[in-house]
Amino acid sequence: MPRKTIILAMTQSNGIVELIEKNLQFHGYEVLRVDSILKFKYNNLWERIYQFFYKHITKSDTYKKKLKEKQSFYKAQQLLANKTYDYALVIRPDTYPQNVLTLLKQHTKNKFIGYQWDGLKRFPVKSVIHLFDQFFIFDHTDLTDSDYENYKLYSITNFYFDMVKPQRIKNNKLQAYFIGSHQACRVTAIEQCAEKLAENGVDIKFIIPTSKPKDIKYYKSKYITLGKKNRITYYENLKNVNSADILVDFVITAHNGLSFRHFEALYYQKKLITTNTHVQYYDFYHPNNIFIWDDKNLDGIQEFLAKPFVPIETHIVEQYSFKNWVKTILDTSIP
Repeated sequence: MPRKTIILAMTQSNGIVELIEKNLQFHGYEVLRVDSILKFKYNNLWERIYQFFYKHITKSDTYKKKLKEKQSFYKAQQLLANKTYDYALVIRPDTYPQNVLTLLKQHTKNKFIGYQWDGLKRFPVKSVIHLFDQFFIFDHTDLTDSDYENYKLYSITNFYFDMVKPQRIKNNKLQAYFIGSHQACRVTAIEQCAEKLAENGVDIKFIIPTSKPKDIKYYKSKYITLGKKNRITYYENLKNVNSADILVDFVITAHNGLSFRHFEALYYQKKLITTNTHVQYYDFYHPNNIFIWDDKNLDGIQEFLAKPFVPIETHIVEQYSFKNWVKTILDTSIP
């Protein structure tokens, strides 16, 4: 039986595209990645010079944007050639020019699927939703956004990568792990949490991989590891998840959906500290396993750390696997 084919279009975000590609292959798909078309390079010196003066005079990047769109479309044509695919999955459609999305749809036989995993308020997609057979969002509150009331949206959570298997590691003392980009709205929470956990004898591995002075100036705690040199791939991140005892999640102001950390904590059987209050309404929530922090104080954290982890029923855990996620959005059966 021939493998099903799928176009995977997304950004090259810290190696997560490679993991999604490998997990699709693991579950029987032949994958064509098209993220390479987003890489832009001037064709000649004249284009670069023209852009410099155009931007200086007009205060606009319109010329460069048009060059990028033209180049992306040409690269997509080369990649797709005359072949068609069973499915196409576009994650963060706002990063792709509309003419490229239209081209991808023309090369898709069954379902052309969009997924916005970063919130519609942060990255609007109103102008392209109509192109998709189905459009999924990770933030359930986007379903009631008045700006999108005329569009059919489907809510779905993120997932954990089931191809990567947990390996039990015993630490001498509890280790808490967080890695994330700099977001000014969560600096205070990150530092307060690190200090409080350290007070309770927990090893801290909190990483903000930025070397920008304008970002670094926000951080005062000695427990925060800064610097671009500490950037890691998503697969390396999963190794850190596997070796930690506690995962920590600081929700971005514009988000209500659950980050990947919630599902990784579920899969790897790790305790989770999160500022996302919505997690209490999910079927995998257990107060022994998940500490919901209101951003104000961490009273009760010592008691939480002392409680034993309560295993969640297997059928609930598997509900949030990559296998089930793909099966749901493509509406297919995976053996």
